Amino acid sequence: MPVRHSRAMRVYRTLLLVAALLAVASVAAQPQSPPPAQTGVMTQEPPTAQQGALTVTTDTTAYCDDLADRIAAEQRAHPAAAVPEVRALAEEGQHMCDSGLIRGGLTRLRRALLMLESQK
Repeated sequence: MPVRHSRAMRVYRTLLLVAALLAVASVAAQPQSPPPAQTGVMTQEPPTAQQGALTVTTDTTAYCDDLADRIAAEQRAHPAAAVPEVRALAEEGQHMCDSGLIRGGLTRLRRALLMLESQK
């Protein structure tokens, strides 16, 4: 035996359906911003690390060399902070990068740099 719904229940279901359709229509009607131009030409210089901007890095030997240079500069600027653990981590990290173990090398170089910065 089929279930009969009251008139109030049918009106309620109809109102819910209309409300859902209006919600979908309002979302679809919102203006979409155009995608950014992908010209490949930068119009201004990117912010430097000293300005507090985030730096996007990749796991490359160039980044290994950059970290090694930063560690060397920190060690020259603060020779008292260059403890043997930092020196060993930096050397091991550079050796791993030179051997093709980029991620492990970067991990050690980053850790050495953090240790140097925390001992200032």
